[in-house]
Amino acid sequence: MMNTKSHWTFRTLPPELSDTSTWREVDASALEPTRCERFLQLKAALEAYLATGRLHEAAASAGISKASLIHHLNRCVRRMPDGELMGWHALIKGKRSVGYTRHADLPEGRDGNSKGFAGAFDAFLGDHPEIRARLEAMILKRRGEVHEARISAKSLHKVFITLCESAGISSSNYPFNSKSLGRRSLERFMHKVASQNLVESTASRYGKDAIKRLATGTGYSKHIYSMAPYDLVGLDAHKLHCFGTVQVNGPAGSKRVAIERLWIVPVLEGDCAAILGYSVGIRTECNAAVIENALISAMSKWSARKPSIPGMEYLPGAGLPSGVFPELAGRGWATLMVDNAAPHYAKAVAERARRRIGCFLNFGPVGHWEHRGALERLMATLEAYGFSRLPSSTGSSPADPKRDDPVRKAIDLGIDWEHLLDLIDITLANYNVTPHAALGNRSPLSVLRDKYHEAASQFLPRSLPPPSAAQPELGIAIETRFVRGNKAAGRRPYIEVDRVRYTSPVLANAMSMIGKQIRLHIRESDLSTIDVYLVTGESLGTLRAQGVWGRCKHSRELRKQFNALDDAGELLNLPGSDPVQKMLAYYAGAALKQTEKNRLKVSRAGTKLAHTAHSTGKSLEEVKAMEPARAIDMVSAPEKLPAPLIQRPRWKAINS
Repeated sequence: MMNTKSHWTFRTLPPELSDTSTWREVDASALEPTRCERFLQLKAALEAYLATGRLHEAAASAGISKASLIHHLNRCVRRMPDGELMGWHALIKGKRSVGYTRHADLPEGRDGNSKGFAGAFDAFLGDHPEIRARLEAMILKRRGEVHEARISAKSLHKVFITLCESAGISSSNYPFNSKSLGRRSLERFMHKVASQNLVESTASRYGKDAIKRLATGTGYSKHIYSMAPYDLVGLDAHKLHCFGTVQVNGPAGSKRVAIERLWIVPVLEGDCAAILGYSVGIRTECNAAVIENALISAMSKWSARKPSIPGMEYLPGAGLPSGVFPELAGRGWATLMVDNAAPHYAKAVAERARRRIGCFLNFGPVGHWEHRGALERLMATLEAYGFSRLPSSTGSSPADPKRDDPVRKAIDLGIDWEHLLDLIDITLANYNVTPHAALGNRSPLSVLRDKYHEAASQFLPRSLPPPSAAQPELGIAIETRFVRGNKAAGRRPYIEVDRVRYTSPVLANAMSMIGKQIRLHIRESDLSTIDVYLVTGESLGTLRAQGVWGRCKHSRELRKQFNALDDAGELLNLPGSDPVQKMLAYYAGAALKQTEKNRLKVSRAGTKLAHTAHSTGKSLEEVKAMEPARAIDMVSAPEKLPAPLIQRPRWKAINS
């Protein structure tokens, strides 16, 4: 930074300071007529001097001395505390370029009778730096002592008086000889310290949320911004502010059981604010699979659901872009914005999605959700459109009047989880055709349509490369396995994944493959079949799970849950029984047991029941609840099984 006391002339002024186009401007019309005339004369004289270097002529044109013109020039090129030049502001009459500094001694005399207190407080703190440091520590809540939650000027003044007394200040010296004992000066000092230490003072007085918001609205341009549709896409997971239920058929008839709130992950396009896709997680916590399903939805063709409740309908032209504009199905984007939640770091998102889509992944600063403000506003809008209007709404806080016994309302009114899925799809589709003030009262789909068909548009839809053995579609995990089998024992080749054998007519007749390694493309949403390849890349076709697992759609997560329940002795895995139906019956029984004492209790087992039905496409109408402990499928099992001689060990603890 330049020395503020430097004396500049035309010959010595550096080029970066003499460029008046960078000086701070002044609206001269806002000044009084006499001050405006004086300002314009001085400005014209300085411009003439900087352009020609003729000091005498320039000073004469303004009617001032040469020394006075040089004085005004040096005021204009003086650096302000923010680092910028004072510029043309220096020519405004009465404008100070530096703060007032007291050089005289502090006033002395009887209480309240002394005079001449200008700058006395700052001078006093300069003579007593230990008092200044203590006051700043109290204002900014710095370490070293226990602080008041949000100290007031009145409380700080008491501390100030105590500090002065401890320092031995007499009653005839400042601040005790002033009428307010320095209180007004102390209040100004509080504001000055707070403004000079904005982040620290905000944290001490208003908390972490206010600190996070300070990171936005700084006036600096974003490093990443959208110039055309599909340049910038963001996603985030949110819990719906309403409860749903699942209907369980028990021994005493059907019963409604409340489930945990659903997760929704919308994918928002940054240029025209259109929702490209979404996924719903019926689970306790959101995981990487739900995030990956949202990305798959954004690139897949959307089709409308058939609402299960009369009166729920889509607005004319409503939908997601891939359904309204079929040519946008299967298109990628340039940048994916996510926060620092754990599921976003999973391999499914951080590696598979990034490589398949070919996009840049931006996680944003740690702990700063406010940088995803568009997604936060989206969820607030969606809540206002539909979710917070349900009788089972949880409201925005426990004190929200909308929160009126939401679990009871969900059960008594029969708000089913499938009704919530219909509401989610309809609300998101209708959002895309709803006019937005930020878009000039136009809808996201209308803006996207114009930019897509505009002749000079910068929007060029990004086509994804075809999937390959090295980079398959999203939702597919690549793993390796050794082919098992025994030719001498007549055991045909097969592979094993999560305790289930897979084979095909091609693999079963390839005895030479036994002991060799192959690559598996596992679609984790449906583990009934697996595509396999040689390590050299050639396809071996599709393998099907042997037994009942190959006849029912199920996810890998469901398979692992079944194995865990089987290990814990909660399920009896009998040959020929349908494992999906057995798990549905188990979770139904566990949900009833969890709500025996309190029917208004939210059931985690009921949540798993709805999740299992949603992921497998099974209907719950014919599912009968079974005892959760060592449940037996009495349809396929003998009427009475003999007691085992050795009890099966419990390997794991299962939290239903």
